[in-house]
Amino acid sequence: MGTLPPVVHSTARAIAPREFLDALHATCNPRFPYDRGRSHKPIALAISGGVDSMALAYLSTKIRTTDHWFKVADHPVSNPVAFVVNHDLRKGMVEEVDQVIKALRGLKIFAYVAKIDWAQVLGKGVDPNTVPNIETLARQQRYRKLGTFARNCKTMSLLTAHHEDDQYETILMRLLSGHGYRGLRGMRPATDIPECYDMHGIYQSGFIDDQRSKHPVWNIYPNRAERTKILRALRDDFHFDLATFAEKAEPMMWRTDLKDAFSADQDYDEWIARSNKPAPPLPTMDFEDGGVMVYRPLLHFSKDRLIATCLENNVPWFEDHTNKDPTLTMRNAVRQMWKNHRLPEALQKPAILRLAERCRKRVAFEEAEADRLLQSALVPHFEPSTGTLVVQLPKFRLPRVSRLSSKSPEGRQKRLDHHRYIAALLLRKLISMVTPERELNQAGQLDHLASMLFPSLAQDGVEPPPPKPYVICGVHFVPMMGPNSQPFRWLLTRAPYASNVPRPRTGFWAPNIRGRWGKKPHQWKTTGWSGFKLYDGRYWIRLLSRLPGNLHVMPFEAEHQKPFKDALDEQSKNDLAAMLKRYAPGKIRYTLPGIYSRVDVTGVIQRDEYWPDIEELDKYGALRKRNADGQWEIREEAVENEESKDVEKKSSDTVEQELLHSSASKRARLLQAKAWEDDITERRTDNPPQLLALPTLGIHIPGLEDWLRWEIRYRKLDPDMLLTVKRRKFMPKRRKVRSQIRISYRHILLSGLIKLRYSRPVRRREVLKSKSK
Repeated sequence: MGTLPPVVHSTARAIAPREFLDALHATCNPRFPYDRGRSHKPIALAISGGVDSMALAYLSTKIRTTDHWFKVADHPVSNPVAFVVNHDLRKGMVEEVDQVIKALRGLKIFAYVAKIDWAQVLGKGVDPNTVPNIETLARQQRYRKLGTFARNCKTMSLLTAHHEDDQYETILMRLLSGHGYRGLRGMRPATDIPECYDMHGIYQSGFIDDQRSKHPVWNIYPNRAERTKILRALRDDFHFDLATFAEKAEPMMWRTDLKDAFSADQDYDEWIARSNKPAPPLPTMDFEDGGVMVYRPLLHFSKDRLIATCLENNVPWFEDHTNKDPTLTMRNAVRQMWKNHRLPEALQKPAILRLAERCRKRVAFEEAEADRLLQSALVPHFEPSTGTLVVQLPKFRLPRVSRLSSKSPEGRQKRLDHHRYIAALLLRKLISMVTPERELNQAGQLDHLASMLFPSLAQDGVEPPPPKPYVICGVHFVPMMGPNSQPFRWLLTRAPYASNVPRPRTGFWAPNIRGRWGKKPHQWKTTGWSGFKLYDGRYWIRLLSRLPGNLHVMPFEAEHQKPFKDALDEQSKNDLAAMLKRYAPGKIRYTLPGIYSRVDVTGVIQRDEYWPDIEELDKYGALRKRNADGQWEIREEAVENEESKDVEKKSSDTVEQELLHSSASKRARLLQAKAWEDDITERRTDNPPQLLALPTLGIHIPGLEDWLRWEIRYRKLDPDMLLTVKRRKFMPKRRKVRSQIRISYRHILLSGLIKLRYSRPVRRREVLKSKSK
C-alpha cells in the first residue's frame, strides 16, 4: 500500500462541501419524523484508507463548519468518528493501519481500530488466505465489527464511501449473473446494516431500550409546553379525571382476537373451538425498531472527483495493491475489463447508469401500486404473540381501456401478467409479517400462490387451482371457507415444523456456580438480564434467571403439553386451554416458543432443595475421573484430605460446613459440584426437557416468577403494514367511539365508581333557560 500517484482526469473537479451536504441530505432521510432531539450526535465513517474513504473523511469534517445545524437522519451532526477494520490477510497491515490513523488525526478525526480474529472465525491453525470464500467472510466480519462499534458509540448512522464507479461495477456483475431489473437497480443509497441480522441493537432493533435509557439517542417525548397543551385539551373535553376513568374503563375496552376474525362466518370452522369461558387477553408485545443504518452519499460522484478532492485539499490516501489483481475477485476482473478495454456503447458507464435509473423508477412504480392495493385489503387480525395474520384479499378487476390495441389477446395478456405481478408483490408484503425467514422468494416465484388466491387473474383457458393449504417462505396459508365454498379469508401463520428439520433453539447460560455453591436456592442471586437473542427469526428474547441449569427457547411440542398442564394449578389450566383454543388452534400452538430446562428444577422451586449430600457429591468430584468403560475412578495425583477420615462419624451438615470453610477444599468442592451438574445435564440429554413457560401466552408453572423472568418482542415490521392492520372496516367511526365513551362514563358516574374532580362550566344557554323558567 503506497501513495497513489496524482493521475486524475483533466476535467474532474473537486467536490465542494455544499455539494456534499446536498447529496447527504438527499440520502439520509429522517427515520423518526416525530423526533424532537436537538443535541448534536456523531456520525460513523467506515474508513479503509483508499482515496474514496479519505475523501469521505475530509468532506465529513466540513459538515458542521458549513451548516452548524445540518441533520443526518434526525440529528444535528457533531464531529465524525472513524472506524478502521484490520482484516489481517496480508503482511504489513498493522503498519498500514497506523498510517491511516495518522492521516485521520491530521484531519482531526478520532478513529477506532478493530482487528478480525480469524482463529475465532475459522478455527485455530487455519490460514484465511486458503479459504475459497474469504472475501465473503471478510465482508461479513467487517460489517459485524462496524455495527458493534457504532452501537457502542451510540451512533446509528454509518457512512460508507461507495461511489459511482462502484455502482457501475456492481450492475455489470449482476448483469453477468443474470439478475432481473430489480437486481439491476444497484446499491441502495440507504439500507439497514447487512450481515448483522442476529445482533440486537444493531440490526432493526434497540429503539425500545434506547427510550428506556437515561440519555436516549432519539427524543420522541413532547416538551413541557406540549404536554400542558394536550392535558388542557383533554381536560376541557371530558371534564373529569382522565387517569381514574382510564383505570375503571379499561376492563370494558373491546379487544379483537382470532375469534373476531371469523365473525363474518355464520359457522365457525375447525380452527376455532367453541368455549363457554372467554379466553383471557394475551400479554402485550412490543415491536422492535431502530438499529444502524448504512448511508452511501457518494454514489453520484465518480472516482475522478474523489481523487481531485484529495489532491486539492492535500489529503493523503493509500492504495491497496490487491484491488488490481483480476484473479482475486470478480469485482477486480470487471474493473480491469472496463478500464483497459473499450466496451460496447450499451455496456458503457452512462448507459448502464441510465438503465439502473429506469429500473429504480419501475420498481418504485410497482411498489406504489402494491401499496395502493394493500389499502383495499382487509386485515382484521394480526397477533404477534402467536404469529397469526388473517386477511381478506381484494378482488381484481381488469380495467376497461378504450384503445383498440388493448383489446387484443396480446394486450390483455400483458395487462394480466402485470396484475399478477402486483398481486405477488402484495402477497410478499403479507408474508413478511409472519415468515421466520430473512430472504423471501421473488415475486415471480409466487405465481402459483397468486393464481390460487386471486382466481380472477388466472390465465385464459386455464382453470385456477382450488383453494387449499399451501406453504411457502415458511408461512402456512390456510383458506377459511365462506358461502358457496369459496375462501372468504385466509389465515397466515408460521408453517409447522417438519419432522426431518432441526428445531430452532436459542440457549441461555445459567448463573455462575460460584455464586450458588454453599447457599440454599432461595439465597441464590442472578447475574442480571441476559442480552437479547433472536429466536426463529421472529422474536427477540432475553431472560433474568437464577435457576441452576441452562435454559433453552424451543418450540412447544405436543409431547410436552400434558406434563406442562399437570404441573399447572387449576386456574392456569383453564386459562391455557381457553387461550390455545382461541388464539392458537390446531397446529398453530406447536409453533409457539417455550422456555425449557434440561435439569429438573421442581425441587428448587417448590422444596428449596438442589445440592446432594457430601457422599453423593464425591462421586462426581474433580478428584475422580472416568475410565474407558465410563466408570468413575480415583485420579492418581489426587491427595485425600485428612479431614475426610472421620466423615462417617459426623453428621452431613457438620461435614458440609467444615468443608465449605476449609480453604484447601473449597476449589475442589466447586469442581465437584460443577462435575455433578454437568453429569446431571448429560444424563438428561436423552430424556425430554422440562417445559417451564410459554412466554407469549404468559403461562408458566407455579412459583416460577420468583426464579425466572423474561421479556419478548416481535421483530421490526413495516409501519405501513401495521397501519393497515388498524384500518378495520368493522371498527366504529370516531363519532360512534365518542358516543360509546360518553355512555360508559355516564354509567360509571351513576354507579358511583368515580367522582367528578372538575365541575362542568355552566353554559350561557342553560343560564338563560333557567331565568326564563
